[in-house]
Parts: sequence; C-alpha cells; structure tokens
Amino acid sequence: MTIVAEACRKLTPIDPLETGVLPRLPELPDIEAVAFDIYGTLLISAAGDISLANETVSADAMAGLLCDLGERGEGVSPEQMAEVYRESIECRLRMRRDEGISHPEVEIREVWQDVFQSARIEGISERELERFAIAYECVVNPVWLMPGALELLASLRGGGLPLGIVSNAQFYTQPVFEELSGSSLSGLGFEESLSHWSFEAREGKPSRRLYEQLADSCRERNIDVGRVFYLGNDLQKDVLPAREVGFLAGLFAGDKRSLRTRGVPLEQAESLADAVITDLKQVRDVVKVG
Repeated sequence: MTIVAEACRKLTPIDPLETGVLPRLPELPDIEAVAFDIYGTLLISAAGDISLANETVSADAMAGLLCDLGERGEGVSPEQMAEVYRESIECRLRMRRDEGISHPEVEIREVWQDVFQSARIEGISERELERFAIAYECVVNPVWLMPGALELLASLRGGGLPLGIVSNAQFYTQPVFEELSGSSLSGLGFEESLSHWSFEAREGKPSRRLYEQLADSCRERNIDVGRVFYLGNDLQKDVLPAREVGFLAGLFAGDKRSLRTRGVPLEQAESLADAVITDLKQVRDVVKVG
C-alpha cells in the first residue's frame, strides 16, 4: 500500500453545504480549454481550502503521528512540534516576502524537516517525512471529491477539451486527488503542461503568476487565452486574477465551506464572474459540451 493510500483510508465522504446561491449559466461560445482550482472546487475541503491557507495547526494531530514513531517519538512534545511547524511556515513566508514576493508559498517538506530537526528526531527518511506530511494534512483538513467532479471531467475529456489546473497546493495534492478519484491526472484529462501548482512556483494565488504561466502554456498550444474557462471558489484568488490575465472565469458556489467573496457583497461578487456555478455538472452547459 502506498503512503497516500494509507493516509486516504482514514478519509470519509463529506457532503457539500448549501450556499443558497442561484446559478448564472451563460453559454460561452468556442471554449478551447477548461482549467480548475482544486481545494473547494474539485475537492470538498473541511477547512474550505488547503490547510496552510487557514494556518490550521493541531497538537493533537502531532501527538497521533508521534505514536507511529515508537521510541523515536518518546518524550517529544506535540505542542512544541505544532509551534515549530507554525513558526517555520511564518519564517519561510517572511523570507520570501523580504525577497519581494507578495504572495509566497512554502514547500511543506522543508517545514517538516525543521520540525523533526527541532524535536531532535533522527533517522527520518524522505519517504517517512512525506508520510507524516500527508497523514497530518488528512487529519487537519479532510477532503473528498466534490459531487459530479468525475462525471464532469469525463464529459469535458470526451468533448476534446484540454484540461488544466491552477491551485494553491503541496506535493501531496495531486496524489491525494488521484487516490480519491481512482485515476491519474492524465487519465482524467489533465495535461501536465497546463497544470500549475503553487508549491512548485513558491508563489501562490492571488498572485497572477500561476495564471500567467497557464496563459503562456496555452499560447504555446495555440489555445486562445480569451477562450479558456477557469473555475474556482474564491473571488480574490480565483475569479479576479484569472480574468486579469484574459481568461473567462466562473465562481464556484457549490459548498458553503469554500465559497469566498472576501468581504465583497455576494451580488457584486457574482457580477464580477462570467458565470456562477452551484453544481459542477453545470459547467457542461456553460462551455457547451454535451
């Protein structure tokens, strides 16, 4: 069993929470590609986002992981580990801001290295470190597939539309999504050249960098940037920067946990999007895929 499968075995189905939002589903003609956010859009997230975005830190989760270390974990304070985890993230983000990056991202494996070093826990292999990172994330931020996600992706793939991703994410995001979906990203229709992750760029949304990377990738494929439809659940991180680089952008309002208007009145937030989606299957109507 892989370390991802082991962690995902502890995940249980999560249902979306009604938002009360009404969909707005204009037909967008001649769409040439569709791209998605992951957390809160294709994945239901108990935290509404990847846990790092919510600064979720749990000493209880640390304590559970220490038990798996046996003698190596004896006498180690889970509270201290949680504090080092938080401080490491803040320190690494601060260093990136000092370098002029307004919306920096960390590489979570480096954070875990800081945690184990501070706790003087030795002999942690790279695989073991990744197992800890994945297990911890699954505890503090359980996720599950958004209803209709696989059906939508199959429909878009069958319609010949290239699929992409722009997501605040970590190394475990892709394998967890693949484990829950039972398929590789490529098998679901996503193209590696059109998939852009914050942990790789060391910069996250709402920065436009990931969207600009996607736009460049589309141009290399002769895909008209103005005919790309991007769907995300956050007005500030998804809709606005996507539109700024020239994409058509939909606001996903299918789960109360993840719908983010960032203080903007809902009616105004809806008006800033090219479409308002409350059920993933509605995307087929917007991009005119049967």
